[in-house]
Amino acid sequence: MALVPPLLAVAALLLSLPLGSGAGGLHPVVLVPGYTSNHLEAMLTASYEPPAPACAAAATAADEQGWFPLWPNHPATRDANQVPCFADQMSLVYDAGADDYRNTDGVATRVPHFGSTRSLIGWELVVRQLEDLGYLDGDTLLAAPYDFRYAVATPGHPSAVGARYFRDLGRLILSSRLRHGRPAVVVAHSFGCALTYQFLLSRPLPWRRRHVRHVVFLGSALGGFAPGMNALTAGMNYGLPGLARPAMLRLARSQQSALWRLPTPLVFGDMPLAVVSAADAGNATATTAYTARNMSAFLEAIGFGEAVRPYETRVLPMWEALPAPMVPVTSFIGSGIRTPETYVYGKDGFEGEPEVVYSDGDGDINMVSLIAIEKWAEVDGQVMEVVRLPGVGHAGFFSVDFAVERVVDEIYKAAGGVEFDRVFSI
Repeated sequence: MALVPPLLAVAALLLSLPLGSGAGGLHPVVLVPGYTSNHLEAMLTASYEPPAPACAAAATAADEQGWFPLWPNHPATRDANQVPCFADQMSLVYDAGADDYRNTDGVATRVPHFGSTRSLIGWELVVRQLEDLGYLDGDTLLAAPYDFRYAVATPGHPSAVGARYFRDLGRLILSSRLRHGRPAVVVAHSFGCALTYQFLLSRPLPWRRRHVRHVVFLGSALGGFAPGMNALTAGMNYGLPGLARPAMLRLARSQQSALWRLPTPLVFGDMPLAVVSAADAGNATATTAYTARNMSAFLEAIGFGEAVRPYETRVLPMWEALPAPMVPVTSFIGSGIRTPETYVYGKDGFEGEPEVVYSDGDGDINMVSLIAIEKWAEVDGQVMEVVRLPGVGHAGFFSVDFAVERVVDEIYKAAGGVEFDRVFSI
């Protein structure tokens, strides 16, 4: 681990006073992880029907043991026979009648350690440096994990799991404010940025200004990203070998959060993102290009027509505009890394392996999406800072020493500085 930079070392000495006292006090910090960056647990009930014989014994054992790790450390990571079980238990079901998502029948899930950094995966270096500055896990350093398979929906559409998470996140921020008498600094990564942003918009402006001192976004993708489309055509295997294509597609397509990854018309416009070139009976080449503006046609073309309704009614309206949240924001952006932008499919169509056209980004998120919120700097009253870190990938904020230190330094500045008090009365 890299040495703590001088600024942070001095800050640690200054902050040796109790966190609630005098000038040494820090604002509490709430960490919101990205996709797959926190633990999930599952329990199988009597109504669970195993999809494969090998799952039956595991289901019986799990029933005796109660809750077991679903992500990560599912038994499938140790036993290949359990791979179909994982795919089944990790998938969701969209109930068109209820207009909401739920677990597979017989599978109950929960997110352990809400409020504690013990719930997080991959944040160790950031957490350790914050603790070196005097932060205490579960007290002034909090975490807001969630079931990353879910999301929230446009007002007027039910989203039981997502709505419950927003309630829990709001209570966590409010309780930290009441306990310490200071508004929180919220730090979010990747998909967590999208959730945090929509959470802020769902709260009245006076609530935001009173309880949220600053927001730090790490690799935000508030305009979606091109690889989100490819995941719906190729599927997801979560690193498990031997997962059949139907199971991979089910894992990718059944999750509510999958449609949140799709590039939005507001940000990507008419940029070609998926191109299909195929010869017809006359040997002429017919080319069809799919952009963010005809995403419904793309979903139909890949055989995922059942997603059109939830996409058009539950997701798209939430991203037709990107209004400034009107709380101070720092956006960290990785750049200079080849990032898939356009997928070109040949004679096998979407079932074939595409050629990939690359552009700038952080390796996962396209630059056009990373910079979408820079326009907030033009909004009167919106405090906005953008920090570009060349060569830092999407997960590099947690593994590259200089990036970790720069992020922690920004959190410290937001938590202990006074410059933002001149903008908002807190």
